[in-house]
Amino acid sequence: MGDRFSYYSRNKWQDLIGQGLVLLNNSKVKYTRVVKKGDEIAYHIIGMKEPEVDKNVSIVYDDGDLIVANKPANLPVIPSGKYYHNTLHTIVKNMLNSNINMLNRIDRETSGCVVLSRSSKSASNFCAMLAGRKVNGKQYKRNSIKKTYIAIIENAKDIEDKFTVEGYMLESGHEYYRRFQTLHKENIEGSKYSKTSFKTIKRIGDYAVVMARLYTGRMHQIRVHLYSKGFFMVGDKIYGKYGPKVFDDFIEKGIIPENFFNRQALHAYSLKFNHPITDEIIKVKAPLPKDLKELIKKIKNNVKNK
Repeated sequence: MGDRFSYYSRNKWQDLIGQGLVLLNNSKVKYTRVVKKGDEIAYHIIGMKEPEVDKNVSIVYDDGDLIVANKPANLPVIPSGKYYHNTLHTIVKNMLNSNINMLNRIDRETSGCVVLSRSSKSASNFCAMLAGRKVNGKQYKRNSIKKTYIAIIENAKDIEDKFTVEGYMLESGHEYYRRFQTLHKENIEGSKYSKTSFKTIKRIGDYAVVMARLYTGRMHQIRVHLYSKGFFMVGDKIYGKYGPKVFDDFIEKGIIPENFFNRQALHAYSLKFNHPITDEIIKVKAPLPKDLKELIKKIKNNVKNK
């Protein structure tokens, strides 16, 4: 349960099973019970309320079918775990009073551009294009969508103007976060190739603002690539300067270190891609959100006053 429904810790699930709120085949069992194929697990929710989120979603592109939404931070993209109504999918669906398909995703803590569609044809064509297949007789390159992100990082005093990180990402695991990713030069079993180019757009003491261009779309790719170079994304609870214990403390106890930024400082800034129906080139941007602008201003003031 802890692996599949990670909004509760293992200890919390054990406690709920002990209280009889989690049943196996409609019967109370001990948490040590091994489940078998075909078993039915039921969790009886008592007074559970969805966590509050930032619902300030704006639409930056809409042609009647294809949609690009500017997602705020602290908003999940799709229903999962404790979130159903408080998700980008449900909010946009209600805003536009239409069925919605999600065409790409970003992390809950990441703000910025997310692509959606009203029609299933757009959705299937878009996915085929990203996979490098033919659509309407035209062959597309894999990962043909151009994605750029803006990140605020620290430990970056000697950062280069431009640099590229590439290698093979592997889910290596960590005592505090089982899906922890590491970057390797060699193609080892289970790893996946990844590539990101970076451009430094502002230096502020030990901090920097960088633009990242993704060439592949691996989980946590930008964060892992920065981490591999010794840079830490501000507010990153897994690959930040304190390591993934911050994430564990946040999940288990709801606490974060003092003066820790309340989310990872990462924004999906722009997208460029072919329209899945018309093949027209679509370019969209989502301006840097207020919280990241204020973070940059705060860093500048802190550096100035040192």
